[in-house]
Amino acid sequence: MSGVAWYDRFVADGPDYPAARMSGAELQALLTKAGIGASLPLGHAQDLGALAPLLMSDPQLLAMAAAALGGPHHPPRLEGTEEHVVVENAAVLMAGPMIIDALITGARRVVVHGMDWPLLLWPMLAQARVVYDLTVGVTSGARGSVTIALELHDGLEPIGLPQPVPNAVALRLQEYAARTYVPATEASRVAGAGAGLTDND
Repeated sequence: MSGVAWYDRFVADGPDYPAARMSGAELQALLTKAGIGASLPLGHAQDLGALAPLLMSDPQLLAMAAAALGGPHHPPRLEGTEEHVVVENAAVLMAGPMIIDALITGARRVVVHGMDWPLLLWPMLAQARVVYDLTVGVTSGARGSVTIALELHDGLEPIGLPQPVPNAVALRLQEYAARTYVPATEASRVAGAGAGLTDND
């Protein structure tokens, strides 16, 4: 099922989603593994994992991240000038970290057109505020464009406290993470892989 179709079904099943408590560290590890399983570059998968505490603030925001893993994850093209960057039709999980890199290395403004899941820029920019002291303002324009500009004072809406993780989202992330597992073989078991019959460690 495509990411959009899965997300639409998830939203339709709400707003009372069956959910379970998960620590930020647990979700970070799961998001990172899911990103690798979805064929994101390692650094981008780690950037996604680092968003765990922020994504946990809103079940639908976390579901967007799970849906975005469906891709495609094509490398974005950043055009324009060093100070004014333009991004066209980019996948947010690939373009988001590159947009932040542009902003911390000299760009004053980034204009994004036609990005999938643009709301995921919110937790990415909130994380950049903490890590890089990056303060920006974000405005929406015609035909779904988004402009991110450096500001003296942060213009982002605050992100709430972590909430339990919806079961449906955790399951989708686990499906992607499972792609990173190595199939068991008799040779791997003889070499010591797996828990064995009496795992007391």
